[in-house]
Amino acid sequence: MKNIFPLLFLFITLGMNMNAQDNQISGLNARQFHKYWKVESESPDYKVTFIGDTAEIVSPKGLTLWRKEKMNGRVTIEYDACVVVEKEGDRLSDLNCFWMASDPTCPDNIWKREKWRNGIFLNCYSLQLYYMGYGGNYNSTTRFRRYDGNEAGIADPKIRPAIWKEYTDADHLLKANHWYHIKITNEDNRVSYYIDGERLVDFRDAEPLTEGWFGFRTTLSRTRITNFRYECSPQQISAVPLHWIGDTPEQDKAVSFGVPFDEGDVFPATPLRLKVNEYQDIPVDTWPLAYWPDGSVKWSGVAGVIPAGTERLTLEKASKKAKTTNKQPKASISITETPENIQIETGVLSVFIPRYGDFLIDSLLYKGTKVGEKARLICNTQSEPIQENTSQISFTHYIGEIKSVTIERLGSVRALVKLEGIHRNRNKEIDTNHSEGEGNYANHSDMNKLNNREWLPFVVRLYFYGGSEQIKMVHSFVYDGDQKKDFIRSLGIRFDVPMREALYNRHIAFSCADGGVWSEPVQPLVGRRILTLNKTDNKKNSNEKKDAQQKSTDESSLQQQQMEGKRIPPYESFDEKNRSLLDNWASWNDYRLSQLTADAFSIRKRANNDNPWIGTFSGTRSDGYTFVGDITGGLGLCMHDFWQSYPSSIEISDARTPVATLTAWLWSPESEPMDLRHYDRIAHDLNASYEDVQEGMNTPYGIARTTTFTLIPQSGYTGKKAFADYAKQFSSPSLLMPTPNYLHARQAFGIWSLPDRTTPFRTRVEDRLDAYIDFYQKAIEQNKWYGFWNYGDVMHAYDPVRHTWRYDVGGFAWDNTELASNMWLWYNFLRTGRIDIWRMAEAMTRHTGEVDVYHIGPNAGLGSRHNVSHWGCGAKEARISQAAWNRFYYYLTTDERCGDLMTEVKDADHKLYELDPMRLAQPRSEYPCTAPARLRIGPDWLAYAGNWMTEWERTGNTTYRDKIKAGMKSIAALPNRLFTGPKALGFDPSTGIITTECDPKLETTNHLMTIMGGFEITNEMMRMIDIPEWKDAWLDHAARYKKKAWELSHSRFRISRLMAYAAYHLRDRQMAEEAWTDLFTRLEHTPAPSFRITTILPPEVPAPLDECASISTNDAALWSLDAIYMQEVIPRDE
Repeated sequence: MKNIFPLLFLFITLGMNMNAQDNQISGLNARQFHKYWKVESESPDYKVTFIGDTAEIVSPKGLTLWRKEKMNGRVTIEYDACVVVEKEGDRLSDLNCFWMASDPTCPDNIWKREKWRNGIFLNCYSLQLYYMGYGGNYNSTTRFRRYDGNEAGIADPKIRPAIWKEYTDADHLLKANHWYHIKITNEDNRVSYYIDGERLVDFRDAEPLTEGWFGFRTTLSRTRITNFRYECSPQQISAVPLHWIGDTPEQDKAVSFGVPFDEGDVFPATPLRLKVNEYQDIPVDTWPLAYWPDGSVKWSGVAGVIPAGTERLTLEKASKKAKTTNKQPKASISITETPENIQIETGVLSVFIPRYGDFLIDSLLYKGTKVGEKARLICNTQSEPIQENTSQISFTHYIGEIKSVTIERLGSVRALVKLEGIHRNRNKEIDTNHSEGEGNYANHSDMNKLNNREWLPFVVRLYFYGGSEQIKMVHSFVYDGDQKKDFIRSLGIRFDVPMREALYNRHIAFSCADGGVWSEPVQPLVGRRILTLNKTDNKKNSNEKKDAQQKSTDESSLQQQQMEGKRIPPYESFDEKNRSLLDNWASWNDYRLSQLTADAFSIRKRANNDNPWIGTFSGTRSDGYTFVGDITGGLGLCMHDFWQSYPSSIEISDARTPVATLTAWLWSPESEPMDLRHYDRIAHDLNASYEDVQEGMNTPYGIARTTTFTLIPQSGYTGKKAFADYAKQFSSPSLLMPTPNYLHARQAFGIWSLPDRTTPFRTRVEDRLDAYIDFYQKAIEQNKWYGFWNYGDVMHAYDPVRHTWRYDVGGFAWDNTELASNMWLWYNFLRTGRIDIWRMAEAMTRHTGEVDVYHIGPNAGLGSRHNVSHWGCGAKEARISQAAWNRFYYYLTTDERCGDLMTEVKDADHKLYELDPMRLAQPRSEYPCTAPARLRIGPDWLAYAGNWMTEWERTGNTTYRDKIKAGMKSIAALPNRLFTGPKALGFDPSTGIITTECDPKLETTNHLMTIMGGFEITNEMMRMIDIPEWKDAWLDHAARYKKKAWELSHSRFRISRLMAYAAYHLRDRQMAEEAWTDLFTRLEHTPAPSFRITTILPPEVPAPLDECASISTNDAALWSLDAIYMQEVIPRDE
């Protein structure tokens, strides 16, 4: 019995290998023909003869030569065929084929009704299949169709499948006796047919046929076929290919990224491994980010430390143990918890985090040496801006106070600690005097009420990786002050840094622009004379003066060694004369790197805090990386997006003392105080300025801002080259994630296309997509769309007369996600993997998710419509705050802050009880409604549904799924489904049900329904939830929207992707053509002028400017999202 199992295994293995090789066997010879092929002929008089491995078929009537194996998955079929015309009676016609054919009445057995079909072409309408008729109808046409298995088509020509592609020109008809090479590919929803290398069909199927049989089809002809072979591969990919966005890191890189999987492929208990090659793995933590309805993993988070120079990586299911490699001395995380603190050990770092008090980090050790301590948040405010006549003003100092500390995630490789708190004022007395002369003192009573005030809540996340020398810090705060009284003068994070060495062995360094480094010792060894240790030489030359300009004959002077970060001997090692130099040479206590605009930074230093600053260097854009310490230890810090987020600065104080202070200023105290008041005292009217300002609604109360830092504890200063290498790593970050092809195949974030330049028309589309991105990249730079509250956003509309964007015109200024500008950038990134687009999309996500949205207060969960002030518009709506905008960044990076933002809006629909989005446009007094709340199907309900879908897939809470279902079913049950009027419908947030009480004949259309992310979210939802009546209603809306919009309101607003959706699902070629025509001939409401960019020069403009007179962000986003979807589902072959 023991010997049976090895023999059985060998038999099964050999059998599998034999079957796997069958696909390479043509079988078109006398010996193998009946094993691999089966003839279904309308006439019994057909003939099949063989010459070697070539079969010749003579077919008096219709005939199908079926390959016996059923094919499935991704299929490629290739063969050579020829229609023979050599003698009288040979007819040049019908080099046809079926593939992925099956009988819907018996899907697993196409032979069951073989006798009934009997080779009759009409009877093949009973099958589901793809059909290519090359040179059919007496060689007059070449056609492609997709049969749907509707037998009624046998008798009724009207319901037969439409011709999707047809050629009638001579170049695409048969040539007698010509051997054609035919290649057919089925990959996911894409069906392609090639003949002699030319692609004739590139069809996208909304319901792709993924399994079936191949049949060579002909009639009334003599045909030869040879070299038949096919390949099948599973739809699921066993290994996830990963690539770097940006350069391959030259240093070990800590990474966290997300990977999507097909439903049913990976489950929470499925182990995954990150492979370098067949024999080496990298240790990783993995965890579910989102789930499919069946409980399988939709997105998985992955975290690890990638060794420097590692280029190719794959993520796979772990089937067996593999050797692991990691260059770090210890690649695991350990945490020790006490009632007072949390201690984290990475193998390199030891970090102590208090559970309460003022310090985010109590002490930070690098390989046992303390390099940082007492990390704390600080804020200073003033009661009003300082103006020329200001005489009384109050200044208040706040310090961060920890309220809770949580180990948010702990794995073997990565640990994440979340700290939450507030800023507290502990002043006993507040100085309220500010004047140029004697001035007056303000009344202390009101201001002293601020004592012990809590405000400005914050969340700080600290990320630690086993073996990594770096700590990632993500800092978020919410503004909860009074915009008329709380003007933030400065906001920052401060560290104490121990300084153990002599002043001349202490070093300060700042990164500059383009890889430049400014670096100096606290006491530079330079003066009139040269420092030396050679006492004999000093005595010999005692009567000789040594000028500072005299070159040293030593290999390396002490000053040069100092600049390289080498240890300079202790003070006692020098003789009296050299000690005198050390005693008298200047040392410097304080340093500042200040980036107060996007294009200028300065570096200054001073000897004492009661002495003036002196300038050292000025430049354009600093990368925001600094080091402070000595040759035995120090702390590096990078404030990411430093120059983009001006006014920012980094300050080092008390460098001459035993403990220096490093402060990273998010808002520099050197700039004007933060002024969050609305830009004007009056509103400028919706009709006049597109501005919807409402009383009390233009408030910043509840907006937020997030900043990322990297801490780099070090063993000491090691010179400019090492410093520059760190700075480069942070200025040009590299990210690890799945390739665009993999993300596309998984339909991550729905349906979108990869770049396609295979035809002139498709190239034209791609050129336009690239042109929009390139134009906006230049616009960001030329218009300087940077700054603490602005970076990441773009302007809404352009003024070609002033040659500037309408930055000062009501609702035409900042874009605030209008028409899904976030998605425009993200889908462009997904399809290209371009690092420059990534930076745009990341910045916009950080901005729109924080600044344009309310996180606390009466408007929490909603966002503000476009305005001169990001928070100025009175329209506070879910379309701006929706989770849809943040899903991309969260799932691609696992960023927990984005996760917070999506969680915040899961119940945003409850705000509808208090704030009706249609309160002004369609008041209840005119539109009867007894429901507890009202909304529009889109953008409101679709935004809420996206929030619910995200919460459901992240947590598995089916309450949110059920709300989506209730909404879908109730919309489908409305009198006119998605066209039901009025726009404002009844809604019950407790159940999710939508109702109407108005005239059932009332219809309406709303272009915003689908173009604020609703279309893309719906595509994702319909993969998660199958409700036929909803799908039917959605398809009906897509197919009839353009016509209805014109009939009901004479609206010409084009939404080409809606029509493309209908064309795709209805397989309507005419509708597809109309969608493409609309895309290139219309803007939002008006005919489209040519997309032309010109350069405007001074003095017409302050500086050279690229201008597109007709540009608007609405058009750029709308056009691009249309095109990206249409390139995938209805690509044109011209």
